[in-house]
Amino acid sequence: MNWNRIFSIAALLTAALAPAFAAPMQAPDGPSPDAGRPPAPASRSFADWSPVEKLPAWLQLGGEVRGRFERASGTSLTNHAPDTYYLSRLRVHLGIKPASWLRFYAEAQDARVAAYNLPVAPGTIYNPLDLRQAYIEVSAHGPLDLDLRAGRQELLFGGQRLIGPADWGMSRTFDALDLGLTRGNAKVDLLAGSSVLIDPTRFDRHKPGEHFYGAYGSLRNLPAGITLEPYLLFKQNLLIKSETGVLGDALVVSPGARVFGKALGRLDYVAEVVVQRGTYSSDRIRAIGQSYVLGWTITDKSWKPRVSEEYSYASGDRATKDGLRGTFDQFYPSNHSYYGMIDQFGWKNLKNWRAGIDFQIGRKLTLRSDLNDFYLATVEDSLYNSSGSSAVLNRNATSAHIGWETNSVALYQWSKIWKFGAGYGHLFAGQYLEQSKVTFGYTYPYLFFTGSF
Repeated sequence: MNWNRIFSIAALLTAALAPAFAAPMQAPDGPSPDAGRPPAPASRSFADWSPVEKLPAWLQLGGEVRGRFERASGTSLTNHAPDTYYLSRLRVHLGIKPASWLRFYAEAQDARVAAYNLPVAPGTIYNPLDLRQAYIEVSAHGPLDLDLRAGRQELLFGGQRLIGPADWGMSRTFDALDLGLTRGNAKVDLLAGSSVLIDPTRFDRHKPGEHFYGAYGSLRNLPAGITLEPYLLFKQNLLIKSETGVLGDALVVSPGARVFGKALGRLDYVAEVVVQRGTYSSDRIRAIGQSYVLGWTITDKSWKPRVSEEYSYASGDRATKDGLRGTFDQFYPSNHSYYGMIDQFGWKNLKNWRAGIDFQIGRKLTLRSDLNDFYLATVEDSLYNSSGSSAVLNRNATSAHIGWETNSVALYQWSKIWKFGAGYGHLFAGQYLEQSKVTFGYTYPYLFFTGSF
């Protein structure tokens, strides 16, 4: 009997029935709880109504419904057969806070796909009812604030280039321990855990033989409005093979820092650099990742037009069987929108120039358009997809140019709860892909809605 899946179903039923049990008891002929209160404003829209808005403070109930219609030109760069399908994702969460310092939280998720071409949909888009989060949170406040969260949970730090939930897709959670220590404008999170593997055939479990540890800091309100985020992350893999086939363990040590702020009124900037050292079985690790973003809000008018330029780099392995591993490890990132919105590339063996513009029309509509230019850091290493797996390898290629990508997206916040959007992205194959016999590029149009309550 699958007790974990039964627990997920129970969580959904509990969340659905909680408002009834949480409602105050009263006699049938007694006064209404709303007696004497002024009527709700007539301008309140039904679109902003939520069934859980009047729960007691100790009970937190909510959820999210998301639907997305996609018509991709294939499931990847190497498959260009068109496919039209619909993705649905439903979440319900329940939080219980019996004391100011203690909180219990559980979240169930159900993700499905309709009209998908392949007989078996991948776990990136299909995972029936499962337990997404379940943790306990303990806090203590004083000169030094302490927040401890233990269990299955989301983790996101900084720009999410290394640790994030990747929520555009199925989303990622971790079986982890996160101890946050805060004093004034300084904070550090001490982390330890494992990434959870999505498995549509059974209850999701963390990835065996892979663990991460580390500390992620934040120093806010430094001179000139700078925020500095230094960090040190470790990733351990058991029983992997070196370039020469030697079986052993890997330990990636990743010290890095992220800095962001504003300058000269309407300029904004973000810079992040991470160096990687360690061992990969019998190989030594020598890798680096860098990212730099500069933005300028042209005017302070209500439509807030902003142009931006970005350069991202992640090293690759320039030689095989030399005992030196140069491929950058992207850990557990949220890659959507960083390396093209069509989500075909990861932060590994990559150079990416991006230019973009975004602006608002009124208070509810946001438009964004980007142009990306992709190159491999070296043709001796693979072109990696967004999950970090090898997608194309052609060491005989004479060009490292992967191609150009255009993206446009519109987001409309219809109400406090409901959001709608549409987007279109296309990759124009460069010489590297053409020389690798992947000449069709990739097209990705989509429509979506999200409701959060």
